[in-house]
Amino acid sequence: MKTAIKVIKILKKAGFEAYIVGGAVRDYLLGKEPCDVDVASSALPQQVKALFTRTIDTGIDHGTVLVLLDGEGIEVTTFRTESSYSDNRRPDSVEFVQSLCEDLQRRDFTINAMAMTESLKVIDLFGGKQDLTSQLIRAVGDPDERFQEDALRMLRAIRFSGQLGFTIERETLTSIKSYASLIQTIAVERVKSEIDKIFTSLDTQKSLKYLRDSRLTIFLPAGELFENDWTFYRTNGHAIFGWFYLLHQQNQPFSAIKDYRFSNAEKRVIEKSLELVALTTWDQWTLYSYSIEQLIMAAQVKKVNMELEKEKALLPIQTKSDLAVNGLDFMQWTGEKSGPWLKVWLEKMEKLVVYGLLTNEKETIKDWFVNEYHRHV
Repeated sequence: MKTAIKVIKILKKAGFEAYIVGGAVRDYLLGKEPCDVDVASSALPQQVKALFTRTIDTGIDHGTVLVLLDGEGIEVTTFRTESSYSDNRRPDSVEFVQSLCEDLQRRDFTINAMAMTESLKVIDLFGGKQDLTSQLIRAVGDPDERFQEDALRMLRAIRFSGQLGFTIERETLTSIKSYASLIQTIAVERVKSEIDKIFTSLDTQKSLKYLRDSRLTIFLPAGELFENDWTFYRTNGHAIFGWFYLLHQQNQPFSAIKDYRFSNAEKRVIEKSLELVALTTWDQWTLYSYSIEQLIMAAQVKKVNMELEKEKALLPIQTKSDLAVNGLDFMQWTGEKSGPWLKVWLEKMEKLVVYGLLTNEKETIKDWFVNEYHRHV
């Protein structure tokens, strides 16, 4: 907040209006420390750039410049109004204006449409403070217009319900039900980002009930999976757990949610965690073979009572690279070339070391290997 206030003072000294806007004002009024603090100003992008030594053009076509000051980045956006949204996602054009009111009235919900001066005086033109007190999520102005402008706002309303523990105002919810099909016009990456936030909310159950009641599940990829019973879901702070839980509860493979375009790393975590849950017993090899993230996720639904991080750290080795011997040693000791035999013997050695049946020392392993290899060959 301090850096944003400093930015505002510099803009005001140059003759421009400037205010803290959006979620930072909402969080401040809720007694929370704002994560991202954005500034709206009457200054045009080039005028902002002229006032600060270090800036980045993060969205200059839409009036946004990132000001780098005191080790922080503050986004400064010119007051603007937007034209029609022919694709229900992006404004066909953006017009810069000199009115804070025009800027605020284009925003999504009243609790996000407040501004604050550098002296922390709140400017509330649409009843946002009252809706915070009443714990309501209400669209600014006509909800039909807001959701036709940007259909993702429907999912944002549902995300805020779980994030803040608020109720969606009746007219706003009715409008979401009416325009639910428009969610299909939104890029799946943007949809996934909102669902990720739902899965890390304190009241995910509330959001997912609204997701079903709003009819959005009808139009989302794999939407029927979200209609599961979420009574016992508890976030662990990581969105990936929500996706894993969704599949595990309904015994579905990763392919059921592939349309959400997960990264390869996310896919691997989910698939390996599903694999883990299916195992009847966990031992040292299990702890060794899976990452701590995969183990924690699977343990949470499997109700495995183990000090996973501690027990995994106590293993003789953590990865293959920790082994005192490698394939080149085996080939040297046998005079054999690489082949399928090598993989078999390396895995035998690895398992014995992990189970603590073979000390991870080169000479000890050599004695074991030479003896066992010649005995079998």
